[in-house]
Amino acid sequence: MKTILVIDDGSTSAKHAAHFALSMAQQAEASLVLAHVYPLKRPAASRKLQLAGQNIPEYDITEPTQDLSAQLKLVATGAFVPPIDEFDALLDTEAQLISYINKNNIWLVMKGGTKPEPFDTGIKIQSVLNRIKCPLMLIPEKYDRQGFKQVIYIADLRYCRLSVLHYLAALARPYKANLLLTHLSAKGLPHIEQNYALSLFNDEISARINYEQLHFNNTKERDVTRAVDVMVHTMNADLLAVVHHRFHCEELAAESKGTSVPVQVTIPVIIFPY
Repeated sequence: MKTILVIDDGSTSAKHAAHFALSMAQQAEASLVLAHVYPLKRPAASRKLQLAGQNIPEYDITEPTQDLSAQLKLVATGAFVPPIDEFDALLDTEAQLISYINKNNIWLVMKGGTKPEPFDTGIKIQSVLNRIKCPLMLIPEKYDRQGFKQVIYIADLRYCRLSVLHYLAALARPYKANLLLTHLSAKGLPHIEQNYALSLFNDEISARINYEQLHFNNTKERDVTRAVDVMVHTMNADLLAVVHHRFHCEELAAESKGTSVPVQVTIPVIIFPY
């Protein structure tokens, strides 16, 4: 069974992402894991004692951590009710989280919010993405739609990854959503002529992806911000896909220092590991 892991830092955006993840899990018939990364109220010496193998008093974890799982279970109704587990990353939060994700073959990591973290969790999203094997989906706090109708993968056609398209096809299939590969030439590379682009897409890409609703768009736009604005507001995209450390992802991340959804992107973004 696929597993979706939600990073729960106690914020309202994390709760929103968890409810979005629940809806996705029901469609994909996936299980859920809530990874709690709350700051803990404990003496500074507690960590050293714990690492030394000594018993220390129970940690005082803030109340909302305990409530989120119960809230999800209350609203999890329908033909498929996802199993919901919890994981507490209490020490060395970032390393524990990365280890858990890789060891348990997590299918998707989800994080909420478009603002800086409300707590000092010790987690740097860039570092996590550098070391995990599955993609990360970022959910804007104000985003109130459920499901997907138009999934857009932004890539230079010459560097398009079939593995990303296979994954996106599997994600889009339960929703019967359109999957659109949009070509944006990488900086320093010439545009691709339309006939050649269509030939490359049909022969080398579409023929290898078993998804009838896979389409192609060749744009000459060089500014990724303007291109994304058109995708969101004119092409009605409800999920953008990029690859970490590659071309257009770097430009988008520059807007937010790599820790959250760029301000101009008002829809979910899924970032695939490099």
